[in-house]
Amino acid sequence: MFVSRDETMIGSTRYDVAVIGAGIGGYVSAIRSAQLGKKVVLIEKEALGGTCTNRGCIPTKTLLATTSLLGKISKAQEHGVNISEIKVDFEKMMARKDAVVNRLTQGVEYLIKKNKITLIKGRASLVSRNQIRVKKQTGEEEFVDAENIIIATGSEEPKVSYAVIDEEKILTTKGALSLRERPSSLAVIGSNIYGVEFATIFKALGADVKIFESASNILPTFDAEVSRNYERILKKKGIEIHTNANIKSVRIEPDGMVGTYVSIKETEVHVNTEKVLISDARLPLSSGLGLEKVGVKLENGFVVVDNRQKTNIPNIYAVGDVTGKKMFAHAAFAEGIIAAENIAGHESIMDYKTVPVCMYCEPEVACVGLSEDEARQQGYNVAAGKFPLQASGRAITLGETDGFAKVVCDQETGEILGVHLIGPHVTELIGEAALAMKLECTFDEIGELIHPHPAISEALMEAARAVSNKTVHI
Repeated sequence: MFVSRDETMIGSTRYDVAVIGAGIGGYVSAIRSAQLGKKVVLIEKEALGGTCTNRGCIPTKTLLATTSLLGKISKAQEHGVNISEIKVDFEKMMARKDAVVNRLTQGVEYLIKKNKITLIKGRASLVSRNQIRVKKQTGEEEFVDAENIIIATGSEEPKVSYAVIDEEKILTTKGALSLRERPSSLAVIGSNIYGVEFATIFKALGADVKIFESASNILPTFDAEVSRNYERILKKKGIEIHTNANIKSVRIEPDGMVGTYVSIKETEVHVNTEKVLISDARLPLSSGLGLEKVGVKLENGFVVVDNRQKTNIPNIYAVGDVTGKKMFAHAAFAEGIIAAENIAGHESIMDYKTVPVCMYCEPEVACVGLSEDEARQQGYNVAAGKFPLQASGRAITLGETDGFAKVVCDQETGEILGVHLIGPHVTELIGEAALAMKLECTFDEIGELIHPHPAISEALMEAARAVSNKTVHI
């Protein structure tokens, strides 16, 4: 049994586990701790569900579902279906997004109650290694004693030196999700997943969209072939792309438009748009928690953890974006379970090798493991197989042949090092690739597995067979 660092605190309640932050990493770790018999308190200063549910994945994917439907309707005539008029009700579209978010936050609240987790609304800070002060929304203070603490405070929107973000004209994703009118034009600064997703959303809604990326290619963290192919796809949609773009300043002009001043290959360019979306790296929400006070190690604001989600303080753990490991909701989910199970005495290890990365545009992108370049840099003798969707029967029936499946392998052992997919429904298909890597399958085993026909999953089988020149349909 632990001993509180400050026994004189009045109104202090004792718990086995205190979780700070009710995003996916936080509420999952709280629920798993409760399942393992722990007395749990969950502290959250804002809405349940965190960034993903309220200002990230869920609302963005809801909008993408709408623009995907719009894209299918626009191609209806190719399928022999004549539709006389297509009209978008932007206000209703955004209201549906809000309704989806509300439904899911209510679901999180239900799960917290069902698992008998105490929920405290307020801002938390560490008094000691076992004690938390919570400044409640009512203005009152409450003290919580906990044998173990899990930091799950997530991340926040980027801050940049070249612009003053107002979330009305100069936006982050938070502001973009709060718009009540469609912009006529939009400049997107940064071509990470969210930047490209929002670019495709607003292009589908009729906006003139430009992307500015500082790297030499868009989606710079993806496999080079994925980046090149997706740039072609975006240009075909009518999105203007500028790479090697160094942003000098973004400011609101006297006429109310937003001016983006940028240097592209030493050429100065000035672009006026109705809105600008800044899609830069998110920042850890670690300040104001008292972490330094109790000795928790930080690097550039991120909480340093091991593969059991432990910090350098034995009873303090951290999960999700605040660790800076893999800043995806599904990674935070896994980390939350790992932290809870280690607190309960299990030996659970986080494995980042099989964390998928997905983008939900049309067409979708899904990847897991190493890119071809990364595999070579790590010293592997690389072999790769690729299968284009232009040769996929299912893709042809759908009328969605942009994309491919690519399998990256170790030529000597046959081990699958990475899988990279562009195409319809590939964010579902990537689970097969991740499982294959988890089970240490070889490319031959994927190639020999009988897949349904016609199906997009056949492209993965054919790409695996292409590693050893055994593919049939090309």
